[in-house]
Amino acid sequence: MIEIEASNLSKKFNNYYILKNFSYIFESGASYAIQGGNGTGKSTLVKMLCGFLSSSGGKVTYKKNDGTISRNAIYAHVALAAPYSTIIQDFTLRENFDFMAKFKSLPQGLDYNGLIELLEWKDTKTKTISQFSSGMQQKVNVCFAFIAGTPLLFLDEPTSYMDTDARAWYKKMFDAYTHGRTTIVASNDTYDFGSDAKIIQLGK
Repeated sequence: MIEIEASNLSKKFNNYYILKNFSYIFESGASYAIQGGNGTGKSTLVKMLCGFLSSSGGKVTYKKNDGTISRNAIYAHVALAAPYSTIIQDFTLRENFDFMAKFKSLPQGLDYNGLIELLEWKDTKTKTISQFSSGMQQKVNVCFAFIAGTPLLFLDEPTSYMDTDARAWYKKMFDAYTHGRTTIVASNDTYDFGSDAKIIQLGK
């Protein structure tokens, strides 16, 4: 289990602060919702918390047991689904799944046929991800984050592009695959996070 401590975390672009002096402790195994208007730094904060983006000031500390994990090593403990974290467009679904399986621990016994069942689809065969609709691509992206056996789960606007059926699927997957994981969701849609999520409001 991993605890994340953000201390005076700041990020600026062209001398303008997107986020300034943010401090918070994300407890291991808890669920969080990051909310705020456009431009308040929701996605920027997620990127820094998961090690995707360096900060302009402050720091993020990853605590595990009595030690810490470096930012360079945290990727192995993180699953991320976000508009800026896409699956490989020129790969088929099976190729993406096989590639992911090389780097992440998957649920025991889950194979490609099991993935198709989880997605509630028929086999997409030789279609590449680039041939999928935006909603289908988002569903795959989110599914991969859910099934990755990581203690840290980050979701940024996870149900964007999803239709009503896909949103219902998302809720089932959320309930099934977030237990015991530190789950951080950036969204202003309350449907995207659990009822027990601790709300972090940016921009106030």
